[in-house]
Amino acid sequence: MPPETTRADVLGRLFTEGPARSEWFAPGFLARVPLAAVVSGMAALRQRHGDVREVNRASEGFIGRLARANIPAQISLDGEGHVSGLVLQPAVPTGGPLQDYVQAIAGLPGRTAVLVVTDGVTRAAHAADAPLAVGSAFKLAVLHAAALACDAGRLRWDQVVSFDPAWRSLPGGMLQDWPTGTPLTVGTLAALMISISDNTAADAMLRITGQAAVEAVSPRNTPFLSTREAFILKGRTAGELRRRWMAADAEGRRALLDAAAGLPLPDAADLAREATLGVEWLFTAHELCALLDATAHLPALHINPGPAAGGGWQSVAYKGGSETGVYALSVLAVAPSGTRHCVIAIWNGEDALEEQRLLVPFGGMLGLLANEG
Repeated sequence: MPPETTRADVLGRLFTEGPARSEWFAPGFLARVPLAAVVSGMAALRQRHGDVREVNRASEGFIGRLARANIPAQISLDGEGHVSGLVLQPAVPTGGPLQDYVQAIAGLPGRTAVLVVTDGVTRAAHAADAPLAVGSAFKLAVLHAAALACDAGRLRWDQVVSFDPAWRSLPGGMLQDWPTGTPLTVGTLAALMISISDNTAADAMLRITGQAAVEAVSPRNTPFLSTREAFILKGRTAGELRRRWMAADAEGRRALLDAAAGLPLPDAADLAREATLGVEWLFTAHELCALLDATAHLPALHINPGPAAGGGWQSVAYKGGSETGVYALSVLAVAPSGTRHCVIAIWNGEDALEEQRLLVPFGGMLGLLANEG
């Protein structure tokens, strides 16, 4: 194959042109994986799941869309366009019952939770009452507390605040680079916190709304961490501080945060490489669904539709969260008929997660619900 061959071209050829030929592969790959294994494996996929319809790019890698299943895939090529690496994840059935997608998520390694609620009626659930780490999806609790404060007259969405350098955190987002004193409205901070998961905006919202107000929304997460505090605890050299945090009760944790308040924010490169699930925000799938239901009317949740984009929905409220060992997806989608679907999926593991393994069945659930009209 010529050097200009793209990964999508090669993967499409593997799926659609059989049997595979040795000249498609780098010698090092065939030394690890016999050609016969590739040929038989691809044939078995087609036999079980039908012919390949298309190969699409995904946020990480590709998705081979077969007649009856989607297959997340990753492929790498050498300088000559030969396959040097190929990973096919377990197939996710399509067109089947909702429970097929739930089982695909429940079977992932580690801990998972799934919840699908339509117009207040639970249609599918797996470990939906288990508190799991949700990463940036915690920002739904901050948003809800801010909305309650606005309803009570303690805050206004059009209220202007000046950028406080104490809010600065690490990306994601962009606000961390803005000048001190920049005027911002509370509504703008909320929009940045949700739509691009801006961590500095989240810390600003937490401080403006008040930690106690957010803890009232989510008592389990007392003391409610700012992202800056979480990053300090997740620092590569903060192992002892992290151990003390995990062993402490709420009062002890608050004292640790007071003591650590003067510590510098680590660089992103200095964060622990491993999953740090002991320093997290814990929510159940039911709690995330309730938070979405309470906040779905707010403009901040309608900027970024996430994995529900292009589904023909009347409206979509979305917030996700991800970091090493954590991936959470939460969507409240309203069909043109007015039917409301809340779809939650959470995955925790001790290692880096291959996000497509959750995103593909999650997208399958959304697609199934969208087709109901």
